[in-house]
Amino acid sequence: MSTTMILILAAAVIIALLVAYAIWLWRQVWQRERAAMERQHQTQKDLLDQMEIVCRSLQQEQMNVTEGALRLVYLLDKLTARPPQPLDLAAIHQLADDAGDLAIGAARQALPKGARREQDQRREQLERAQQAAVVAAAARLLEALPAWRLHLQLAS
Repeated sequence: MSTTMILILAAAVIIALLVAYAIWLWRQVWQRERAAMERQHQTQKDLLDQMEIVCRSLQQEQMNVTEGALRLVYLLDKLTARPPQPLDLAAIHQLADDAGDLAIGAARQALPKGARREQDQRREQLERAQQAAVVAAAARLLEALPAWRLHLQLAS
């Protein structure tokens, strides 16, 4: 066997190894992208499931309307998948916006009793004025969730 033939054979082996390595790398990237898409899909599904729980809690009056509106706005903001049909959720966003400056959690507990009482009165006033509209928007959202889930499955 001549030196030229050995060099050609060595070059062919090296090229074959590089092609195999490139294919292996491409497969790794593909698997990681697929896993990331599956995680994102599961996250979107979980957000829709959480929205269903909040909507049902609002309808059954198991949750404060302001808390429900704040939670729904948070969940809606986290969703990257948009509903297949436009939804009128303005009432939910309006109450969340109106109640956005109310203290919650530890900040609320740190308020003096008088300030806490004032915030409670303001929250109750907001709820009385907007409860029906928020619950109706939550009902619309609840009705739209099955189509949204189907849309999410088709998009993945």
